[in-house]
Amino acid sequence: MDYKNILKLISENLYCGIFIVDNEGRVIFYNQSINDLAGLNVENAVGKHMLEIFPKLTEETSTILRTLKTGEGLKNYVQNYYNYQDKRVTILSSTVPIYEDGHLVGVVEIFSDVDKYNNMNQTKSSKGFMENTVYTLNDIIGNSKEKKELKEKIKKTANSNSPVLVYGETGTGKELVVQCLHSESTRRNKPFIAQNCAAIPSTLFESILFGTALGSFTGAKDSKGLIESAEGGTLFLDEINSMDITLQAKLLRFLQEGHIRRLGENKSHEVDVRVIAALNEDPYEAIEAGTLRKDLFYRLSVINFSLPPLRENKKDIIEISNYFLEFFNSKLNKNIKGFSDEVLEFFKSYDWPGNVRELKHSIEYAVNITESNTISKSDLPDYFKLKNKKTNADVKMTDDLLTDDSSSLLTLSEQVGQFERKVIINALKQYDCNISKTSKKLGLPRQTLYYKMDKLNIKMDKTLD
Repeated sequence: MDYKNILKLISENLYCGIFIVDNEGRVIFYNQSINDLAGLNVENAVGKHMLEIFPKLTEETSTILRTLKTGEGLKNYVQNYYNYQDKRVTILSSTVPIYEDGHLVGVVEIFSDVDKYNNMNQTKSSKGFMENTVYTLNDIIGNSKEKKELKEKIKKTANSNSPVLVYGETGTGKELVVQCLHSESTRRNKPFIAQNCAAIPSTLFESILFGTALGSFTGAKDSKGLIESAEGGTLFLDEINSMDITLQAKLLRFLQEGHIRRLGENKSHEVDVRVIAALNEDPYEAIEAGTLRKDLFYRLSVINFSLPPLRENKKDIIEISNYFLEFFNSKLNKNIKGFSDEVLEFFKSYDWPGNVRELKHSIEYAVNITESNTISKSDLPDYFKLKNKKTNADVKMTDDLLTDDSSSLLTLSEQVGQFERKVIINALKQYDCNISKTSKKLGLPRQTLYYKMDKLNIKMDKTLD
């Protein structure tokens, strides 16, 4: 029996595509089913490098080249790309490294056409995967030193049972990191339960978190709480500083002992769950404000992730923007090729107070609104123009301060102090008296900002005058 011919016969009659490259990324084999998807034929594919065939891909966005680089496979990965004939396609793929004697010699990728299955009404499971998938490390976009260090830290700490605290401004990707910690761990096939602490009234939170025993109050039934429901898996408590201080003490007790007692129950029992918490402000500031217990902070932050705002880490902003463009091209059935140079420069100069979430929603708006195949600055949300007007007004105010006749009666030191006071007050107003955000905006340590506020007689009240 000729097994080589049998394998060839099987590969040519499969509905899924098979693509194989060598260790340099050059195509050595693909089957017939790949023709429609990739827009290829044997003459213009075999022997060519992946980036010659798919020029819009990069070493980061190509699953095959990424696997060649890392030696790690990918399973059930949804991706969108433009094929050799510049047609946008959506595929569900699995990418597997090929080893010989311990050396990586190539990669095989097997994939199916999601759009084709949708048309045949056969993609219930594929759609379920795309809509409900937990984030993985592949969803952390960027190749900067900081992103690589973040991914490495997630890998190192994913299998620990220690609590985790993630903090960063709104829109910096806290839940992305949390879900990656779960999906990279041995708990990945167990429950992942996320709860925003600000969304539950404090009077109900204890019963929701710890569960209830029959008869503990009128109408109460035996019911599992969030902690028990996450047995064997991960419980994510977002905005932990919104949880009532008294309840924080009870959560701390569970973290220390690993046992819970349902509301109205006399006995306690052990629960195996990893707790990850997050907050969108400096934890020390939350402690000072009395919204986070210091002892709970120390227990949660055995492992901690501090996520920088986008304005402080713009190295990956172009790659992230292109990722979101492809995402919304697929979601909104568009075929937009890219961004104008003016838009890319604007993205790199803008301070992004809403961080990656603001960038994502801005691109979604632009993809919806544009009538061109390239996004221009006129396609961006209107509030960017309003913010630009405000910036110009601030510049004019600064100029007015410098040319104010009354300042001529003051010494240089007094004029500098007056100007510095106005700058600090404006920054405090912009960030609603949030010291952490204001200090970052001004490029000052928090202690220095407090010192200057005291020296310049700036009081933390609503008037700020």
